[in-house]
Amino acid sequence: MSSVIGKIRCPVCSKKVKRQDQVVLDVIHTVMHQECYNQEYIAGKSLLPIQDEGSFRKIVHTYEFFLEEQ
Repeated sequence: MSSVIGKIRCPVCSKKVKRQDQVVLDVIHTVMHQECYNQEYIAGKSLLPIQDEGSFRKIVHTYEFFLEEQ
């Protein structure tokens, strides 16, 4: 099994999400940078509720659906 680290991009800024980046995971399992989420929230965009937040590394290790089978 291999991890998705280095393969996921933030839907707001389109930059790759790095291990140490602070991210949010919403209820449909979309990962985005914490600051991008906050920026969209301030702009009044309709966002889904947050399921979890923390470093991307922590999120990947917490949720097994991030592991890819080879």
